[in-house]
Amino acid sequence: METPNQAAKKDGFLRNFLQRAVTGIVFVAVIGAAFLLGPYTYAMVLTSIVTLASIEYGRLIRAGGYSPHVLMALGINIVAFALGFLVNVSNIDYRMLLLVVGLVWLMFLVELFSTNPNPLTNIALTMLCCVYVGIPFALFNLLAFKSGTYDYRPILGLFALVWVNDTGAYLCGVSMGRHKLYERISPKKTVEGFIGGVILTMLVGWSAYAFFDDFFFHAGLSFALISAAIVAIFGTAGDLIESMFKRSVSIKDSGRILPGHGGVLDRFDAVIFVSPIVSLIYYFFT
Repeated sequence: METPNQAAKKDGFLRNFLQRAVTGIVFVAVIGAAFLLGPYTYAMVLTSIVTLASIEYGRLIRAGGYSPHVLMALGINIVAFALGFLVNVSNIDYRMLLLVVGLVWLMFLVELFSTNPNPLTNIALTMLCCVYVGIPFALFNLLAFKSGTYDYRPILGLFALVWVNDTGAYLCGVSMGRHKLYERISPKKTVEGFIGGVILTMLVGWSAYAFFDDFFFHAGLSFALISAAIVAIFGTAGDLIESMFKRSVSIKDSGRILPGHGGVLDRFDAVIFVSPIVSLIYYFFT
């Protein structure tokens, strides 16, 4: 017979799971629809995500007592993504991407004339926002436009694998988790959850190739399995890295925009870390 405490924990778990599930389904539907509708809705959604993620990053870092130039970082991140997009859809000169370098140097000048007492720290943390948020999302354009025209399948495939890994790790972790994966950084993550995520992601990667005509990447079985493995392993690392950031400034969630998931950074921490690896491999080796 269940004790009142056990019943309360079970009820809390069910409520949290349902909240996560509903939010996740709606979120996946919106993102998937945006990618399917075409390049401009793709660009609008990713620009919104870059904006929210940059703002959340600034809030997180400021909670630690630092003063990064969030607006400068946000501007650089948006321009980097937008120029990469426009180079592909409008055939503008790719050398326009050098404007991003100009904005980076402008950030140094802004700090020169500011009164902040820690200029090196502020510059470093501002640049970290560009590296951590801006570059991964700008590289999505390599996935979406490798064929020369917009193709939603590779980018949707990457997101799908990340969501599958997250779901598999969560379900296996709460149902079978006994051994802590990395308790110092994330006490709730378990070895069982990690293994469950890896297995489910590899199965989905293989299934997409075997039963759906290599639907996502059209790059062969090897790439499908390599991508799934990268997502499962480095996606978990990305989750742990964001947890490390939050723990260092004593924050539980990066935001509250997604009920049951936290903020945009909480939802895209794995995507952020996986995107550069998969995008570059896909662009240069397939």
